[in-house]
Amino acid sequence: MAPSDRPTAAARPRAARGDGELLREHLLDAASELVHEQGTAAKLSIRQVTKRAGVSPMALYLHFESLPALIDELIEHGFVRFRTALHDAAERVPADDAVGRLQALGIAYLRFAREEPAIYSVIFGDEHERQHAERPEHKSSSGSAAFEDLVGAIAACQAAGLGRPGDPAALGIGVWSSMHGFAMLCTIEDDPKFPWPSDETFAAMIYDAWIAPRT
Repeated sequence: MAPSDRPTAAARPRAARGDGELLREHLLDAASELVHEQGTAAKLSIRQVTKRAGVSPMALYLHFESLPALIDELIEHGFVRFRTALHDAAERVPADDAVGRLQALGIAYLRFAREEPAIYSVIFGDEHERQHAERPEHKSSSGSAAFEDLVGAIAACQAAGLGRPGDPAALGIGVWSSMHGFAMLCTIEDDPKFPWPSDETFAAMIYDAWIAPRT
């Protein structure tokens, strides 16, 4: 039996008849787990997803018209959770602390990547990039909103005199790229002896490198 065909250690209960929303969540969770295990959504099959969810292949078509439609939903679903985690972290910082809110976004980003690797694999993996290139009409609205949250946090720093001049969206690309690169390297180079800075330290470094006013 291939690893991707095995049920998870904690068997997922079957959804009761009529409990369609729960079954939909089971299918999304199963697909997310498989993407993380296989490293890509390109290897997903309907058989794998439904077997992991503990339902028949036909059950998937009750909720998704095709496997690509499920992947579209998986990406959007993941971005909703990602954006919520970052937004909630920023909201815990006083509104007048623009730098603190920006750094809270960065810290939450890194923690999400580490604590939710399956979801992170989905929303920033190769399948998302392929769909964004080939099917721009399926671009994640929550993913775009998450980036706009970052741009808004950078603009707030600028408005408070705590950010360098420049297009906040362009600066946001630099910040996001740096956070993603750090998150991916930490995953690849999983060596406890390697001197990675803490999430808090790295978020401060990113602010200094990309946002803090130049002297």
